[in-house]
Amino acid sequence: MYRAALSAISKEVDGQRALDYVAQIVGHHRIQASPGFRAAAKWCEQTFAANGIAHTIHSYPYDGQLSYWTSKTFEEWEGLAGTLEVIEPASAARKLCDFSSLRISLIQRSAPTPPGGVEADLVLLEEPENESAYVGLDLHGKLVLARGDLERIRELAVIKAGALGIVSDQMAEWAPIRDRTDVPDARMYTSFWWPSPAEPKCFGFVLSPRQGDWLRKVVKAENASGRQVRVKAEVASRFYPGSIEDVEAYIPGQGKGEVLVTAHLCHPQASANDNASGSAAAMEAIRAIAALIKVGSLPKPKRSIRVLLVPEMAGTYAFLAKNEALIPGIVAAINLDMVGENQELCGSSFLVEKPPLSLGSFAGDLAGLILESLAADAGNLGGTSKYGLFRHSVTPFSGGSDHWILSDPAVGIPCPMLIQWPDKFYHTSQDTLDKVDPAMLARAAILTATYAYFLANAGDKEVAWLAGELAAGFAAQCSSVGRAVVSGEDARPLRQRLEFMRDCRLADLASLDRLLDGTAPQLARGAREAACRRVTAELEASYTHYSSISSGAAVPTAKPATSPAGAGRVARRTFRGPIGRREMFAGFSPAQRKDWTDQATALLAGTGKDLRAVLGMASTALFWMDGKRTQGEIAHLVTMESGWCDVAVLEHLCSALAAQGLISYLE
Repeated sequence: MYRAALSAISKEVDGQRALDYVAQIVGHHRIQASPGFRAAAKWCEQTFAANGIAHTIHSYPYDGQLSYWTSKTFEEWEGLAGTLEVIEPASAARKLCDFSSLRISLIQRSAPTPPGGVEADLVLLEEPENESAYVGLDLHGKLVLARGDLERIRELAVIKAGALGIVSDQMAEWAPIRDRTDVPDARMYTSFWWPSPAEPKCFGFVLSPRQGDWLRKVVKAENASGRQVRVKAEVASRFYPGSIEDVEAYIPGQGKGEVLVTAHLCHPQASANDNASGSAAAMEAIRAIAALIKVGSLPKPKRSIRVLLVPEMAGTYAFLAKNEALIPGIVAAINLDMVGENQELCGSSFLVEKPPLSLGSFAGDLAGLILESLAADAGNLGGTSKYGLFRHSVTPFSGGSDHWILSDPAVGIPCPMLIQWPDKFYHTSQDTLDKVDPAMLARAAILTATYAYFLANAGDKEVAWLAGELAAGFAAQCSSVGRAVVSGEDARPLRQRLEFMRDCRLADLASLDRLLDGTAPQLARGAREAACRRVTAELEASYTHYSSISSGAAVPTAKPATSPAGAGRVARRTFRGPIGRREMFAGFSPAQRKDWTDQATALLAGTGKDLRAVLGMASTALFWMDGKRTQGEIAHLVTMESGWCDVAVLEHLCSALAAQGLISYLE
C-alpha cells in the first residue's frame, strides 16, 4: 500500500545532502538551553526556508523555576572557557583539558571558577560512590579524580566533603562493542543537571581513559613519596534565565489531523550520529516530500506533516504542554534518534523500536514493514530473493528518547523510534562526522518520509490492509513466544503470555480508528473484524501446538501469587507525560530518599534485582496505570511485558509517589 510512495521517495532522497546537513549541524556546541543550540536551530530554520518549506521556531522560557508537565526547567548555560593542567610535579606538567579546542573536555554546565582560576591538590578516589570511603578524608579546597556516577560523586565529594570540583575519567561500557580499552582516547559526554538555580554548583573536567590511567599512576607515585599532585583549573561560564527552542517544518494537509516527526538536535560538539544524524535525516525526509508534492509526483496529503527538531525530552515536553489542543489530532509520530552510523565502524544495528504495549498501536508494525522493504540491497544469483546488506531489526519498547513521552498512554501519540544501537562512539568526543554513512542517512530518511506520507493519506483501504498485516504479525509473535517458553528461555506461563499478547494485538487493531476520521468505511470494518477472528484463532492454535510439545504435557498456567494487602488498591496518576528519575523523588528530602532506598533494597533481597530494575519497572508500571487497574493487575501486566515485577516493590514505589502527590489512591 505504500510502495508507490516508497519508490518516488527513494529516488528523491539524497544521502549526501543529508550528510552535508550533518556537517553543518556539528559545527555548533548544542547544549540544551544555550546560545550554541540556538545558533544550530537558526541554521535549520534557514535551511527549511531555502527549500520552500513552511517553518518557525518555538521558544519556551527556561529558568529553573517553570515546569512543562513533569519536566522541570533549568537555567540557560553558556560555556566560555575551561582549562585543566597539571602544575606539580614539574616532570608531569601538562595541559589535560581545553574547552576552546574540545568542548566535551569540560563537564557541561560547570560553574565558573574565580577569575584566574584555582590551584589545588588532586585527590584520587578509588571508591567514589561508597560513603564509607570518605571517612577521614579532608577534601576542602581540593579536586577529586574519580570514575563512576557523577551525581553520586558530587553528592559525597563536593556537597558533603567540601571538594571544589571533579575530574572524571569515567567511560560507560556497552557490551559487546565497547569497554574503556576500545576507545582509549575518547572523552565521555558528561553533564551536571542542577535541580534548581539555588543548588550549590561546582565545576569539573573530563579525561579520556588513557589520560585517566596516566594521571592515576602519577597521583599514586606522588602520594607514595608523601607528595601531592597539584593542578590548576579555570572555568569561565554563566547561568541565567533563558529559553529553549523547537524548530518546526510543516507541510499542510487538505483536512484535519497530522503526523509528527521528531528528532533531537542537541548534545555537545560534535555529536554527529547522536543526534545531528537524526535531525539531518528528518530534514531530508520532509524536503523530499515537499519537493515531490511541488512537481506533482505525490499529491498533497490529507493530513498535515509536522517535523520538530528539539532539545531532547525538554523540547517535546514544552511543545506538548503548550499545545495540548493539538494532541488529539496527531494520529501517529516517529522519532529519529542517531540513525546515520557507519555500521562497520560503530558496531551498530538499525532498529525500529516499537511503542510500549500499554498503548495499542499500529505504528511500530508499519515502520517495521517499511524497514523490511528497504532491506533489499542485493539478491541471490538466481534472482529469486532480495536481502539487506546492513544489520537491522524490529525491537520492543525500551524508552530513553522522545518517543517515551509521546507514547505514554496519558499522552496517547503512538511513536516508534528509529535508532542505531549499540554504537562504540556513543556519547563521546569521537562521535564525529567520519562515523556517519550517507547510505544509512538515506535509508532513515526514506523510511521516515514513507511512513509519514502513508499515514498522512491513510483511509479505508489502508486501514483494511494494515488490519491484515497486524493479524499476520500476531502469528509470528505467537511462534516467538511459544518457542521461548518451550525452550525454557521464558519462564512466564504460555497461556498467560499468549492471552496477554492477544489482548495487546486487539488493542493494536482498535487503534486503527485513529486513521478513519470518525467515518465508518465498510472495507476497513470488515477487514478488522476478520483480523480479530484470526488473532483469536491463532492464539488457540499456538497454545495447542506449543503445549503439546512441552515435555509431552500442557504448559501450566501460573497459580495465583500471594500478594501484599496493597495489591488490591487502585491508583491514578495526577500528572501527564512520563516522569523522569530525577523528578520521581524530587519532593523527598535526602533523609526520606535514603529511607525509601533502604526499604526498597530490603524488599529486593533474594530477587536478584537492584534499584536500577525498580526504576526501570516504574516507567512501565505507570504506563499501565489507568485509574482502573489494581496494583496487582498492573504488576501482572508489567511482568507479561517486561519479564519481572514484584507487587511489594511496586506498592513501595507507589507509596513514595503518593507521598509526593504524584498519584492518588481511589477508595
